[in-house]
This record gives sequence, C-alpha cells and structure tokens, in this order.
Amino acid sequence: MASLVDRRFVHVALLATFSLLALSGLTAVSSAQQPGGGVVWEPSMRVPSPEETSSWFPDLAVDSEGRVHLVWCETNHKAMNYAQPGDDIDPSRFERVYYSMWDGQQWSPYNDIVPPQQDIIRNAIAVDRYDTLHLLFEFTPSVPGYGLYYKQASANAASSAAAWSFPRLVNGRNFTYMGDIAVFQDTLHIVYDDRGAERGVCRGCADIFYRHSTDRGRTWSAPVALFPTGTGSSRAQIEIDRTGAIHVAWDEGWDRLAGRSGDPEYGVYMYSADAGNTWSVPTVITYPVSTNVQLSVGSNGQGGVMLVWRTTSPEYPGIYYVWSTDQGQSWSSPQAIPNIVAVRWNDPFDLYDMATDSAGHIHLLVGGYVSTNLAAPPSDGSPHGLYHLEWDGDRWSFPAPVYRGSWYPMYPHLVVGGGNQLHATWFIREDLWKDETPHQVWYAHGQSQAPTETPVAPPTFTPSPQPTPTPKPISMSTAIPHPELNSGTSGLPEGLYTESDDVLRLTVALSPVVLLVLVIVAIKLGWFRRPG
Repeated sequence: MASLVDRRFVHVALLATFSLLALSGLTAVSSAQQPGGGVVWEPSMRVPSPEETSSWFPDLAVDSEGRVHLVWCETNHKAMNYAQPGDDIDPSRFERVYYSMWDGQQWSPYNDIVPPQQDIIRNAIAVDRYDTLHLLFEFTPSVPGYGLYYKQASANAASSAAAWSFPRLVNGRNFTYMGDIAVFQDTLHIVYDDRGAERGVCRGCADIFYRHSTDRGRTWSAPVALFPTGTGSSRAQIEIDRTGAIHVAWDEGWDRLAGRSGDPEYGVYMYSADAGNTWSVPTVITYPVSTNVQLSVGSNGQGGVMLVWRTTSPEYPGIYYVWSTDQGQSWSSPQAIPNIVAVRWNDPFDLYDMATDSAGHIHLLVGGYVSTNLAAPPSDGSPHGLYHLEWDGDRWSFPAPVYRGSWYPMYPHLVVGGGNQLHATWFIREDLWKDETPHQVWYAHGQSQAPTETPVAPPTFTPSPQPTPTPKPISMSTAIPHPELNSGTSGLPEGLYTESDDVLRLTVALSPVVLLVLVIVAIKLGWFRRPG
C-alpha cells in the first residue's frame, strides 16, 4: 500500500526540490505596490441581526440583478451555556438559519428559514442562472447523528420561509458537520464531510464526499468518497471555474465530530474536468510542516490554480501559497505570501476564501496582520484585520484592509458578481473561545478593475424526469450506496417532509370523496335493502 500511495500523491513539499519548479518565475511584491490590486472597497457594515444572540458562520450568493443573499447561523449562546436543570429554556431554540437580502440600499428584515433546533447549524448557499437559491444546512434528524439537507427558493421570494422547498437529505451517514455547494449551468455540485469507512487509526472519522444533481436538486448522484484516508477530514471547499472544471480542497488530520483528539496535518486538492464523473489524483500539501490547515482553492479558468493555506505552528506564522498554470499537473515552489502573517492559531473553524473576476485575477480574503518580517510578526495586541489580496497571474498585491478592529474577523466568504463586483461576508468575535459576547456578521462591497459582464439570459428550463447517472469515480475513490431508511421512518427532523408525505396528505384529503362515492354506489345497487 505504501508504494501505491507514493505513486499517486503529489507532495508539494517534495516538489520544491525539483528543477521544474523554477518555471514559475515568481517575484517578490514591493511594499509600494497598490494595496488590494486597485480594488476600491466601500466601508464595511454590520448586517442587522438580533442583539441578544450570536450571528456567525455566514455565506452569500449574488443573483443576476446584483442582489446579495446572505445566510448565517444564529445561536443563543447564553441559553446554551447557562441553562440549568429546571430552567424555563427550550433547548430546541438554541440554533437556527437566518436570511437577509441586500439590494444595494438596505437589508431586508432578517428571518429564520430553517426551524430552530438544539445543535449548531452550518450552512452554504449558491445561486443559479435562473436566480434560484440553493441552500445546504446541517440539521439534527430524528435518528442519531447530523443530517445535511438541501432546499431551494426563488431569489424574489426567499425572505419568506414558506417560499423554500421541502428539505431533502443529501448526506449518507448522518454524520456531517459542514458542506459546500456550487452551481455550473444547470448542475448542482456539493461536497461535505461524513463518516468514512472503518479503517485507519481513526475508525469512523470523516472523509470528504461529493455528489451532483442535474435536475435542480430532485435527485442526486451516489456519494463518492474523494480520498478516503481514515485520518479525519474537514473544511471542504468547492469552486467551479468558468470552463466548468470543479476544484475541491480540504484539510486532513482532524474532523469536528469524530477526530476531536486529532490535529491538522496536511491539505488535499483534487479537481474534475468532466462534471464530477472522474477525479484527478490528489495534491497533498505538506509544506512547510505537517500542521497545515485552512486550505483554500481558486482558479482563473485558464488552467491556473491557486492554493492558499496556513500552519498551526507558531514558528511558521506566514500564509503560504502554491500556483499551477496547467491545472495542477505541476506547481510552483511553495512560499509565503509577502507582507502578511496569519492570526495566532486558536480556532479550528476559521477559513480563507477566493473568487475570480472577469479578467482572470484571483481575489483572496484572509484574517491576519500586515507584516514585512515573518521573523517578527505583530502581536495579538495589534488591531485584528480581514485583508484582501489580488493575484494577477504573476504576483500578489499588497494587503488591503476590508475590516480592522479589536474583535477577531473570521470565516470570510467572497463572491464576484457582474465580472468585477466583489461581495464579502465574515463574522467577528471578541474572544477566540468565549461565546458570552454575541458575535456579529459583517458585509463589504468592492469593485475591481476587471471588465463588467452583463448576465446572459438563461434558456427556458425544463426539469428532466430522469435521475442523474451514477458517477464513475477513479479507482482510489469509493462509491458508497445511498443508505436505505428503515421502514416506517422518514429520517427527517420533525416539521420536514418528503414527497411521500405529499402523497399521504392527498390520500387523506380525498378519503371523504371516496367514501361518498362508495355510499352512492351502494344505494344504487341496493346494498342497503333489508332482506325479504
């Protein structure tokens, strides 16, 4: 098995020793270079939300009209942390998913679009060319575990919880903590962590799974474990470039639900050029040390792939990157991004994010500090910042602050709309661990120098009644059949339904009519006459 692993892995740490890495021709960035690559950011703003609870883990999508659709987790930390036996506190109301829309002038009233529950919700959102919103969210089902569910709504009506479709269970083993979703043309693509095969040192730890739907979420392809390891996997991200190539990145060595005793070790990147039917061999990121975490991926749609990550080791405070111009067949020498260092590692739930404009420039959001000296990075006493950097294919721009303050900015998400409109969201917290102070969700808008793109009117959509075909994974991936629910159970939380529930409702509704018809027939046939 060791020889098989050696042949299939592409270790970036080892690639640095080969001469082909000299092809990158990367140069250092001057501190005089224009911050943020010339992107003009408007002042950031707090997204309106309840004052007494915590708003965190946001995600956003931008429709064809430029409206920003934001979802986040709303948590009652006070009730959760201080509830005592006998308290008049409903534990089912600790967590919920909130939604709000920004039309360029104001935020719509926030509203919860997922029924409240006890356990933490993680959510992801995307929008298709028909301005339909597609939502992934974690929910505690009626059976033990954590279910990942999907539902959708028109962007015009998403403020109403009633406008969202009935949720569909999309994970296989009720073990998911976090997922991500992306759309290309009429196909939905999702990745998520879920319980893996019983192998390795961490039996039952999470692997990263992939599924897609070609009929707008009605049916889904069989789950495919992209790279089963048995070491724990987390923080999967999916990006689809303008050619339709799918890029997936995640962290190995720790997962939220089973691998709590594990530690981050390395990042993994894989891509598919054929709509998720087959996948590349994994690129494994072990530079500069095997404590890597927060791997993020971006692509320029022209064969260029950017990977960015950090370590948990204080002796390596930089934020690192590697660049490929041939869809990951070869890579530049891994190195630190100039002029910025990471925030002190103390939270396993943070991440980085990238998005690409119409010029093919890759935009990056990271939490950190501006510093020209990695050997003497700023202390935690410095203002905490969320910074934007732009990759033009040759070099990084100087970091530009999107937010700076005394609270920690975390969990940024970035999308580009109209070719050059940057939309960012994140949350801030006063302390990296304590949750007594409510967290806040923030938003910022910026404009790059890339050309404007006018949305193309989509074709008329005709839902296909055919289920999606089962993907053909490469040999290292393991196709796991979708689980069959026990007879008499739906596997859905209370208040969530499947198509079978609609059939049951219809049967109940029609039963009086059926009974009346039977009575009329019985009278005409004389079934009720007395004998003799």
